[in-house]
Amino acid sequence: MSRRVRSWSALSTFLVRATVAAACAIGSAAPVLAQQATSVEDLAAQATDPTASLMSFQLNDWYTANFHGIDDSLNQVVFRAAIPFALGSTNHIFRITQPYVTSSPSGATGFADTTIFDLVVFNRPWGRWGVGISGTLPTGQDGLTTDKWTAGPAVGFVNSSSKQYNWGLFAQSFFSFAGSDSAPKVGLVNLQPIFSYQLGQGRSLSLGNSALVYDTEKSRWASLALGVNYGQVVTWGGHKWRPNVEADYDFKDDYGNPKWTMRAGIVLLLPTQ
Repeated sequence: MSRRVRSWSALSTFLVRATVAAACAIGSAAPVLAQQATSVEDLAAQATDPTASLMSFQLNDWYTANFHGIDDSLNQVVFRAAIPFALGSTNHIFRITQPYVTSSPSGATGFADTTIFDLVVFNRPWGRWGVGISGTLPTGQDGLTTDKWTAGPAVGFVNSSSKQYNWGLFAQSFFSFAGSDSAPKVGLVNLQPIFSYQLGQGRSLSLGNSALVYDTEKSRWASLALGVNYGQVVTWGGHKWRPNVEADYDFKDDYGNPKWTMRAGIVLLLPTQ
């Protein structure tokens, strides 16, 4: 393994371990924090909203059963953390996503690139909106990285005026600005439609990880993935959790694009207000 791969893997491992350590430290206070939540329905709605100021730590398994034009599969273990914080008079939500590939068509395994965003959120009577920055760090191992640093604006809004359902849109952009000169430039705009329907008793249906991805370098849609996520907020060990399952299908019939992706995960919810 090259020195560059070892250093990025070490950085990626550090990011995940640091976030897990924060979860453990905060987790001891979770029973007190959870009492401040008004209802499991509110938690269920916030858990499916990327702009919500809800601290959460989740572990997922994402299994792509097949690809367009390729008879093979992909499996990733994905850690994700969302951490709200205040900076001066502004309220932020920071999120980090770190995949670890356990199997792939190319045979490459290990850490993939790290994705982050920081959103400044503004609460309104109808819901909230936010603006910030998103980006990726080339922490992936050989065969699992773009070898590029990326960054771009992020913006989103969610209308939560109805107790029964939420709807909105979250847009992230990723444009390469540094990295290996031999690696292709990156230019992606990721549009995530947001919709969640509350079934009662903490149960909800949502669009989950649905994403419409436009490649600005190739001037075409790279992915048109739509899915349905089902989850329920439960209490276990004095903490609030949301186990969930999801099925996605990518309607962009390009060679190498995923067809069906199945996702299963567990989310630790730590409401702070």
